[in-house]
Amino acid sequence: MNDSLEVIRAAIQTHSEFVCVAHQDADADSLGSALAFGEYLEQLGKRVSVLAPDPLPRSLAYLPGYSRVNQEPGSLDAVVAAFDAGSPSRFGNLRPRLSSAPLTILFDHHASNDGFGDLGVVDRQAAATGIVVLGLLRRWGAEITPAMATNLYAAVFTDTGGFRHDNTTAAVLRAGAELADLGADPAFVALRSYKWRPATTLRLQALAAGAARYELEGRLIWTEVTQGMLAEAGAEMEETEGIIDLLQSLDTMLCAVLFKQDGPQVTKVSVRTRGGLGAHQLVAALGGGGHFRAAGAEVRAPLAEVEATLLESVRAAVAAEAAP
Repeated sequence: MNDSLEVIRAAIQTHSEFVCVAHQDADADSLGSALAFGEYLEQLGKRVSVLAPDPLPRSLAYLPGYSRVNQEPGSLDAVVAAFDAGSPSRFGNLRPRLSSAPLTILFDHHASNDGFGDLGVVDRQAAATGIVVLGLLRRWGAEITPAMATNLYAAVFTDTGGFRHDNTTAAVLRAGAELADLGADPAFVALRSYKWRPATTLRLQALAAGAARYELEGRLIWTEVTQGMLAEAGAEMEETEGIIDLLQSLDTMLCAVLFKQDGPQVTKVSVRTRGGLGAHQLVAALGGGGHFRAAGAEVRAPLAEVEATLLESVRAAVAAEAAP
């Protein structure tokens, strides 16, 4: 799904009101891209609201424009610009806005994208949706302000794991340098992305790490976060961010899995892989999606049931990958 940039720009020029929507459990790529693109639309004289499904992660409060998110709902006649999601289900309680909008424009980079929306650009090779948005703004001659640069830098920086994942290319590093030249502060973004955590988060990470299971000679590592663990740490579910990164730092790991008990009948799953294992393929049976190296799913089923279902297939995939 890659419509002509001229067609998309003409559609933007035709309409006067827009709602920029980030996905559920918003991250810096989805929200940063929405905020940056929203500012571009305002440069064109458009009325713009920025929305994200609740709860809005407090860890993203450093993004310029964060305070405006969900403050103005926008009219139901507004065009929806949707960011960083492979399917409409990722927009949670905002999904009806996409289906009822007169026009939905999608900007994404997920390998599992199902091509929803009326218009859009989906670059499955891009390291982040922020890269997709940056490319559009360049092509359209937009003035990229320091605030826009910071939002897009945060998008690219976090979706490459701080320029550590294997989607970090020379082009990605050049984009980061360009955004720094335009006003982004790399040290500040790095600090707030990876080195700015409350004590409750550290306690939760310790509990999750202590509960980790190592299987197949450490090629599979998995753990869970239960409601009881959240209560013990005094933490909230958004503070699970970073636990999957801790798991995938294991030197022998081929697959890391984090199960999160979001409620009695809701389980969220995050998967990270190395080698020839495709994370998005591992979660496909659960209705999830994502990228080759990072994917996830939200399943309406109890934690134990989801663990049993997914681990059976993951064990088989990891064993096959490790076989000589």
